[in-house]
Amino acid sequence: MGTSRPIAKYHCTQAELYAICGIGLQSYNENQPAFEAFKTTNTVVFGTTMVAAIETAKNLPDFQSRNQDTETAYIFMGQTATLALNKWRALRSYIKSAFPPELQKPNIEAAGEAHYTKATTRNWGETELMFTSATSYITDNTAILTAAGMPATFPTDFSDLHNTFITHYNTFTDSGQDEHEGTDEKVNANNAIYESLQKMFEDGQIIFENDPAKRERFIFARIKELITNTSSNSGSSVPTTVIELGGYIYDIETGVPISGAKLTVFNAPGGVTISATSTDDGFLNMTIPGFEPNETVIIEGEITADGYEPGFGDAEMTAGNFYSIDSGMQRVI
Repeated sequence: MGTSRPIAKYHCTQAELYAICGIGLQSYNENQPAFEAFKTTNTVVFGTTMVAAIETAKNLPDFQSRNQDTETAYIFMGQTATLALNKWRALRSYIKSAFPPELQKPNIEAAGEAHYTKATTRNWGETELMFTSATSYITDNTAILTAAGMPATFPTDFSDLHNTFITHYNTFTDSGQDEHEGTDEKVNANNAIYESLQKMFEDGQIIFENDPAKRERFIFARIKELITNTSSNSGSSVPTTVIELGGYIYDIETGVPISGAKLTVFNAPGGVTISATSTDDGFLNMTIPGFEPNETVIIEGEITADGYEPGFGDAEMTAGNFYSIDSGMQRVI
């Protein structure tokens, strides 16, 4: 069996992890002689190495940086597909002009009608098959279509559009794979500094067993409470096995809320897909249950709305928290 993608071992956000590491290392440096007296590997060099590892993890591209190429290619691909659908409808018109009624159906089908229907739902594989079928049909019937009114430039224009689509599609799939690789690299780097920090914290808890105030400086949960201004008995309104999302979806040009926009999460626990739809005021809410307590995960999702370019991506989230998603959507050109 192949190796599965890494899962974050730290029950906090990336920003919280880096802050906790910084505070923990400051405490380590202040007490480094005691650490080295307990274990000879707890040297000054260990501290400086940890600082370098944290900076390296921080500087790995975050989601927005990793997602840029994928999202850009997706937008261009969608725009090209819209033009292609218009071209195919023009081809259908030429076929109707070229053939008597009884021959129109088989010719339209040969030109890729079944693929066209599925391509209207942004099925990129079917869009490619639509291009292929239509191109073959045009090549085989150029003379009769031209006689029926098809412009002489239409075959070349359609072929150029096909090539443009393929370019964007290849960029989209390749950058999407790069994005996942970048996410995995970031999670692995974060896991490594978390594990090193926890080992040092374990030493600190032993060293300062009889000094409760100092011992708490080496307890991950205690430092997290400090930087998030929360405590374990404060009572969170979100269960620790749940992620809650709230969103406001609007037209990016007019600022008007979008009714009926759909947020879809593809990787809820158990491989379940969950969706929520915006109200007339553009607001939506989603509850994703089934996580391990305070589990940190990468949530993958998409926002769609009729007449608008879809938006998609992933984000790191920790169970037991509420996240707000404000999304401006661009109308399809």
